[in-house]
Amino acid sequence: MKPRILPLAFILIVTLTAPILAHHSVSAEFDSTKPVTLTGTVTNVDWMNPHTYVFVDVNDASAGKARTWACELTSPNELARRGFTRGSIKVGMSVRVTGTRAKDGSFKIHTDLLTADNAVLFSK
Repeated sequence: MKPRILPLAFILIVTLTAPILAHHSVSAEFDSTKPVTLTGTVTNVDWMNPHTYVFVDVNDASAGKARTWACELTSPNELARRGFTRGSIKVGMSVRVTGTRAKDGSFKIHTDLLTADNAVLFSK
């Protein structure tokens, strides 16, 4: 009976702990050789796991219109531990965001620094 329990216990442990290791690395989705600096207006903030997103409208002269960029931050829990709350950033705020662009060329960045009125709201 013991020889059967050990392999089953191992399979159960691996199955239950696998989601812990599932988090992707930043370099899998973002290209560190493509730094981006944006200045624009916050249009939305999504406080969701596993990452919080700040959506910023940035005037794009080449397109003749504003483009919405998704700026990925860390988790809401991590932000709260750093003192970043839902009141820290509001729709309509003018912000400056620096980070690295998504490898697929989409309008998405991994945020390194987020400032408003020369005050740091978030830094990596």
